[in-house]
Amino acid sequence: MLSNQPEFQKLLLLHSRDRRQQKLKRDLEQSPLEQNRIQKQIDVEKESVALALSEWKELEAKNNTLENEIIALTDKIARLKHQQLEVKKNEEYRALDNEIVTVGSSQSLLEDEQLEILMKIDDARKTAEIAKSKITLKIEELEKSLLSCKDHCLELTADILKLDDEISKARDEVEPSIISSYERTKTVITKPPYVTPVVDQKCSGCNLRVSNDVVSSILVERKITQCDQCGRIVYIER
Repeated sequence: MLSNQPEFQKLLLLHSRDRRQQKLKRDLEQSPLEQNRIQKQIDVEKESVALALSEWKELEAKNNTLENEIIALTDKIARLKHQQLEVKKNEEYRALDNEIVTVGSSQSLLEDEQLEILMKIDDARKTAEIAKSKITLKIEELEKSLLSCKDHCLELTADILKLDDEISKARDEVEPSIISSYERTKTVITKPPYVTPVVDQKCSGCNLRVSNDVVSSILVERKITQCDQCGRIVYIER
């Protein structure tokens, strides 16, 4: 039986290491994409905190501006009332009185606006504090995931390098003619497996039925045989 021959067992070992290394390489290729995804998520979360804090600060700044305007109007009303005490004519007194009412109305509107701003500040402060607390924890978890991803990338690189040596040793132990067939198969097949068993007269690689000649070549001639559908090296396990 071909699958029991020592030389073929060596090919299976080489194939196993090849497949494992290719999987590790695919994982390594995906690692930067995963790192970018995590980093973008971190940036989004940080921006959320920044926006919440920015809204709070803007409202505080608006409140300070209103407070200064209200103080200025209060001072103006005080000056106008002081002028009233000094005027001699009724017309001048009434004019100052009208101006005091107008300034007072403006001051009242600003005070109403300030009250609304103060309520918004309280809500914004609570939102910012909650965002900073919860999102900061989330960012910490994401940063841990990013670090873990980078560490895994280093581990993958080390494993790939280790497998390079193991694959090289495994290749040296396989007969040149078998290696030649194996390498030709790898150029034809775009992805593993390159060596696969026949089960119920179907190639496990392409799931198509192989011919009786292929089965005969495996069982009777006991030589390296390729699927006549996909070109993979096939064997029968018994």
